[in-house]
Amino acid sequence: MSLDHTTRPPPAPVGSWRLEPAESTVEFTGRHFFLLPVRGSLPVSSGHIDIAPDGSLVSLDTTVAAAGFETGNPQRDTAVRGPRFLDAERHPELRLAGESLAEDLSLTARLEVKGRATPVTFTVDELTEQGERVVVRATARVDRHACGVGGMRGLVGAALLVRVRAVFVREG
Repeated sequence: MSLDHTTRPPPAPVGSWRLEPAESTVEFTGRHFFLLPVRGSLPVSSGHIDIAPDGSLVSLDTTVAAAGFETGNPQRDTAVRGPRFLDAERHPELRLAGESLAEDLSLTARLEVKGRATPVTFTVDELTEQGERVVVRATARVDRHACGVGGMRGLVGAALLVRVRAVFVREG
């Protein structure tokens, strides 16, 4: 169900849920020279979420692989995986740790990149419960400079639009 954010969203799906990495995606759009859009993705490695019976967040922990950064431009991708940007060799994972889940299903979390944790809020745009599966589509704006990814400040914009499609399967 798509959420129009003017009506009350469905309650968060209670229980323990395991993320299905092969069915989940993290995509982003940034700006090169502050004008040209650059789109890319990062592969999802793992994840788990627990929702209490009252709909509050007990825990959320997800990771994506920094070495899998891809925009379709091999030269750019190698540079971004390198020490000036993601430093994937020393910091192989980006981690998202949940802090709270609001009634409107917005998720407040800490995004850890290169050992630096930065607050971020995801807006849930769609939540579909299919029995033992839940599909969530969410978006967030992330300031890459705040995350410690400051290379090429004069050529690459700070803001990234992050789009997530997360598929969870009920545990137990």
